[in-house]
Amino acid sequence: MKGVHHKSSRNKLSTRDRKKLSGEDLNTVDETVGQRKKISGEDLSELDHRVEFRDIISQLPEHIIHHILSLLRDTKDAARTSILSRKWRQIWTSFSILKFDQQKIQEQEGCLEMRNKTKTFKDFVANSLNNHLKRKLSIQKLVLHITSYDLELAPHMDNWINIAIENNMKELDLHVVVKKSRYYYLPQTVFASNTITGLRLHGCKLKFCSNIRLPQLQKLYLHKVHVNQQIVDNLISSCPLIEDLRFIHCTGLQNLQVSSLFKLDRVEVHHCHGPKEIKVNAPNLQTFWYCGKKSLPCKIALVACVFLKRLTLEDANMTDEMFEDQFARFPFLEILDLSKCNYLKNLTISSTQLKKLVLRGCKNLMEADIDAPNLFSFEYKGDKMPFSFSNPSSLKAAKFSFEPVHIDSHEFHLGDADPLWFFRLRELLEKLKHSSGLKLIVRSKKNVIIHEELEEVLLPPQSDLKLEIIKPLTCFEDLLDNLLRTCHPEILSIVSSSSSEFPKLIYEKMMHRGENPNCCPYNTQNKCWRHSLKGIKIENFEVAYGKSTSDWIAWLKSSPPLQYQTTSYRLSWKSDARGRKPRAILC
Repeated sequence: MKGVHHKSSRNKLSTRDRKKLSGEDLNTVDETVGQRKKISGEDLSELDHRVEFRDIISQLPEHIIHHILSLLRDTKDAARTSILSRKWRQIWTSFSILKFDQQKIQEQEGCLEMRNKTKTFKDFVANSLNNHLKRKLSIQKLVLHITSYDLELAPHMDNWINIAIENNMKELDLHVVVKKSRYYYLPQTVFASNTITGLRLHGCKLKFCSNIRLPQLQKLYLHKVHVNQQIVDNLISSCPLIEDLRFIHCTGLQNLQVSSLFKLDRVEVHHCHGPKEIKVNAPNLQTFWYCGKKSLPCKIALVACVFLKRLTLEDANMTDEMFEDQFARFPFLEILDLSKCNYLKNLTISSTQLKKLVLRGCKNLMEADIDAPNLFSFEYKGDKMPFSFSNPSSLKAAKFSFEPVHIDSHEFHLGDADPLWFFRLRELLEKLKHSSGLKLIVRSKKNVIIHEELEEVLLPPQSDLKLEIIKPLTCFEDLLDNLLRTCHPEILSIVSSSSSEFPKLIYEKMMHRGENPNCCPYNTQNKCWRHSLKGIKIENFEVAYGKSTSDWIAWLKSSPPLQYQTTSYRLSWKSDARGRKPRAILC
């Protein structure tokens, strides 16, 4: 086994290895070596287990190790991995993704005064870059997260970015927290890089630059960036390989005209101030996502985007005619998401390719005829049930959230806006009942009903009704885990046939969770329901349990008799040290 032979070599670093590490990193390694000496008296079986584990992680492919290192937040965390094995140490010394988070670095150094904090951060970044360059390594990616930006820091940031560009940087991820409209001006050298493939910019200002040349740029994300129309036009025309283009909360953008980008795969425009027209002519576009402002109408034209597969629109000014004109252009569309499209009233959605459909918060939608035989997933949120399906035979997951979409709706009762809502739901369930394995989950306030079959349905007269039709991928345990992950009900009811084992299985699953579950050893912040459930008992309908649930119990007792049986359980949940219930308590 590797690591068993030459025992002393595991406790010492060679002179060559020490030269590859900075002083700070050697301290980290030496501390770990000290810890190894302390545990030398442990029994051999545990030591063998640790050696075996180290061998496993040492055998990971190099590209996997690089990916793991790229997920770590800053350079210090990446440096600490060098103690795992010689292979990890060698890969870390050549690792070319440099991440610098100002707030985290300053907190680790324990500085109190702002001036000292800024100096500590500047020195740390400068030293790290110099150490990297001494090893004559290129820079794959530079990440700068600046939380306390001031004008004094700007020239240092310019220098760091320029050094990275000179060393063939491929990706720049720059996040500047903007305060008092103090934007950081991106240096002009960025726009003349022959190696940059990705730019993620947040909180910057782009100066006008007539000589833009980014021949390798593939991804451009601008978030809270102030631009002018000319620089956007120059960027698009000077970057022929762009695949992913995103504008999020940007200012200064008047029109977005995109053409002649044959590799363009994705375009997103979210809540930008100013654009009056977006025109995209991209034959290979796969995804388009637009979220507009209600007060600023924007004309959208997707020309020759015949292979579009994913379309997401949040456009308060889009009419029925505008939607139908756009939808007809995309015969291969697989995912359609319409949110807060308040001018939509009557829709006809007919497609053999559509697999997922979302209608969310379209408050004036009265009718939606859906003919999509291959539709797999459907989601709806609103105050009525305006949709009907011609052929939902392929549907495997559906979510309905009935709640007011008008701000002034103080008293909302399901059925006020759509008297036929129950008939339409019943019609949908009738079409789905022959699909084996489907289950209906009904949530209302702090109570839940699970219908094992879609034959008979109990729907409480509540205002915040949420329905979910699902098909668990493997077994009932998945259904329970997914339900209790986000919802901690007070009463859990199950409607099932008299011969069904389903209620018993659910009960046993909750009862046999264990007093101290060990299912979430590495997740201290977001443990599963097993750690929160305090108690469970079968509900006795003859006993009242207080005003909060008496209405629910009374409704269950007064419901018309069903062919199927109703089994109810009362669940109690633990509180934290401050007496607060877990986050998932809201259903």
